[in-house]
Amino acid sequence: IKNFLISLTINHLDMAQNPLISILIATKNRQKYCLSAVQSILNIKDDRIQVIVQDNSDDTSLKEMLLSYMDDKRLIYNYIPGILSFVDNFSAAINLATGIYVCAIGDDDGINPEIIAAAEFANDNNYEALVGNVEANYRWEGTGAPDTFFTKMSDNTLTITHFNGKVKVVKVEDSLQKLMTNGATNYLDFHFPKLYHGIVKKRVFEKIKHKTGTYLKGLSPDIYAAIALACNVEKLLVIDYPLTIPGVCKVSGSIQEGQKKSNSKKLEDAPHFKGNKNYQWAEQVPNIYCVQTIWADSAFAAIKEFKRTDLIEKFDKYMLYANILDADPSLKPLLLEFIDKNKGGNTLDQEIKNINKAKLKGPYKKFLKRRVLGRMKKILKIERYEIINNLKDMSEVTDALVNYLSKLNIDIIKEFNKTK
Repeated sequence: IKNFLISLTINHLDMAQNPLISILIATKNRQKYCLSAVQSILNIKDDRIQVIVQDNSDDTSLKEMLLSYMDDKRLIYNYIPGILSFVDNFSAAINLATGIYVCAIGDDDGINPEIIAAAEFANDNNYEALVGNVEANYRWEGTGAPDTFFTKMSDNTLTITHFNGKVKVVKVEDSLQKLMTNGATNYLDFHFPKLYHGIVKKRVFEKIKHKTGTYLKGLSPDIYAAIALACNVEKLLVIDYPLTIPGVCKVSGSIQEGQKKSNSKKLEDAPHFKGNKNYQWAEQVPNIYCVQTIWADSAFAAIKEFKRTDLIEKFDKYMLYANILDADPSLKPLLLEFIDKNKGGNTLDQEIKNINKAKLKGPYKKFLKRRVLGRMKKILKIERYEIINNLKDMSEVTDALVNYLSKLNIDIIKEFNKTK
């Protein structure tokens, strides 16, 4: 009891001296989206929140756009010109934060104001990390993403899928094991502490920096952070409730690399290598540029940094190959070229058979469970599914989400308290 009271006292002293939570936005050349994100956060009248804008754009036009907000002490803006890697831009944002907790979002994203109450609960109850879901997503105007078999891609639209508000405490070691058996990719399918769209105590990143010399390494700051945090956080608080609002705009990586697949597939062309001279790509990962390989490489970077060789032994390369082909079948020739050079004692036909087996237990099973069954639940109205149209910016999106959530019978603090 004495130790708990001491910890509680320290927590409240921290809150008196520092913001409760710093929202980090590392941005480059997406000024209008970043401005909208900042406006939407500063519209929240609460001194417990801080906004960090770390700008690596080609010019200082964003600073000029933000001039009218510079008197707000909750906003910290910093500009670093020249070549800066994604990882270094995010690291600079973490370094600027003075909040007890940090949460990184993209410059086309937003937050649910209830993130403040969630962080306060985590702080009062000594949780180092907390994550919500990503069931509220906004599509900006002009994305140009093609329709899918199940989904019509409408712009200026907030889409809110089903969630129940339930809370649980997760041991992250289980997630690390599952990630590696899934080919070290698609980490969002598992419960991880997250910098990107998650809430983490800043002091955990200071511990990581003390061990490794910097906050982040690898090529992808989001997955490197998730693995590094999982190696340093034992318990994770998970709530099935949207605390942030992922956005997608016409220049988002998820559009260019994911849906349109318009980027070069050559690894040397990946923008992640800018500012990363002499980077050592993981030998287990195909030297192809796509979302899955960038994620897998950064996962290996974190695993090696924290000397978790036991996790490398769990790595299922066939699941990685299956996930790559499921996301982009056009990569098959490049992937087979890599496999042929690294197949060991197997024939290429044997390797292809192993990939097909992995497809059945991985991507195909996931498709049936999440897409087909999920779509049926929506059609039969077993689960909620809401589309809100004609929202022109992140402030309108935030207001729309708050209004929608207010109509649900979900009290997140009551749900959090059930874990005590």
